[in-house]
Amino acid sequence: MKFYGDLPYANGQTLDVYLPDGEYTDTVVYFHGGGLEGGDKRDFYYADIAGEFASRGYAFLSVNYRKYPEAKFPDYLEDAALSVRYAKERFCGPDGKNRLYVAGQSAGAWIALMLCFDRSYLGRVGVDPAGIDGWMIDSAQPTSHFNVIRYECGADSRLQRIDRYAPLYYLDENTRFSRMLLVWYEDDMPCRPEQNELLVAAIRQFLPDADVEHRRLAGGHCHGSTEKNEDGKYDFAEVALQWLAKAGKGGEA
Repeated sequence: MKFYGDLPYANGQTLDVYLPDGEYTDTVVYFHGGGLEGGDKRDFYYADIAGEFASRGYAFLSVNYRKYPEAKFPDYLEDAALSVRYAKERFCGPDGKNRLYVAGQSAGAWIALMLCFDRSYLGRVGVDPAGIDGWMIDSAQPTSHFNVIRYECGADSRLQRIDRYAPLYYLDENTRFSRMLLVWYEDDMPCRPEQNELLVAAIRQFLPDADVEHRRLAGGHCHGSTEKNEDGKYDFAEVALQWLAKAGKGGEA
């Protein structure tokens, strides 16, 4: 595996690139978790997961973005959109035939969903969200993110809201995406399983034929991407790699 660290992409933010030793066809852009106020692209489990993807033949970009308390909405979304453009321009080839996937864990999954459903962020940087080849969402909050409610509204972070800070707010009959993998956990954060079940039902209401696979895994919040299983692997990575292989191109299952 080849590693290139702390590559600047925009707004003083950097990303790490993990490449397989041989050729690669597909690229994954990954946003870390941490409640929009913590976490880092190089936390050990993200680096481990990046290695799992690279070992299966994928280029993997682990992205940092601006966070609270210095950041304000929508700084982190604008950073994320620019990182996707960076990946598309530098890792997908001039003809765009290599596939590009966007993924995230927890807060990073909320970011990914916002980019998918609110087309304005990617659109402003010249990327069509419908052109992303797949979205891998690990324990996202599809309602308004609790720390956005806290920092932006000064309100109780336990509130359940669907407003402009919620991916669900932008889901309607005009929503378009290619494929999506949704993962959440049996003992996830309060309301998180129900929030994801609502997301699946809402997608089905507007897009009954959408290619959405949803998996409810054992464990607590983001267990599948922070704790190794008995085989020394991360359950989220294994599920995601199997899902990616169904496309018939890219890394091996």
